[in-house]
Amino acid sequence: MQQTVAHVLTIAHRYIAVARGGDYRHAGHPREVDVINQEELGAVMAPVSELADQLQALAPEMDAYFDALADRVGTFPFHHTVADSVTAQTNWLGEVLFHGHDVARAVKMRWELPERDMALVLRGVLQIADAWLRPDTGAAADMCAALEIHGARPYLIRIHGGRAEIRERRAEDRPDAVLKGPASLFMQLLYQRTGPLVATLRGLRIVGGRRPWLALRLQSCFERP
Repeated sequence: MQQTVAHVLTIAHRYIAVARGGDYRHAGHPREVDVINQEELGAVMAPVSELADQLQALAPEMDAYFDALADRVGTFPFHHTVADSVTAQTNWLGEVLFHGHDVARAVKMRWELPERDMALVLRGVLQIADAWLRPDTGAAADMCAALEIHGARPYLIRIHGGRAEIRERRAEDRPDAVLKGPASLFMQLLYQRTGPLVATLRGLRIVGGRRPWLALRLQSCFERP
């Protein structure tokens, strides 16, 4: 639990640095994120109560920054890629929700992952997912999956030519696999907090497509965020 709270604090420090006109240490590729996370974790480690106090102290500045960001058009630096201002906010929302869930589970408390919030977080993750495509996926890989998300617009993920194209699904699309489920479950898959087989036990459904078995390979094409 201590490491989880400390990690959230390091993420808050990155946002505060940008809010104050500065920057933070960027990863040059996805696998470097873990290295940076561990080094920053060691720099802030303290008792949980102190970490919580530090987060609480940053809350007003974080709130003010996000309020200003909501009206801003432009991009936000996100390690080796960029995101829009909405994704900058939903990334923080995802950090709080998922790591809050980790803490709650550690102390055996109930913690919800609201589907509306998860749909917002998922939208942001899909915007930058191409930058997390595994380099060994290869230019020859070609697969296409449609995501039918409860209460949200349908998305299409096509991996081809060593890139991941992610956009809203169109009527003329012919995906290899069609996956249906709640946003929270898709998020856990993309964050690699669960695997495809366990996800099917939690409500993920493969409901169509030309080559539906390819749905089981989708998660393995991406690095863990």
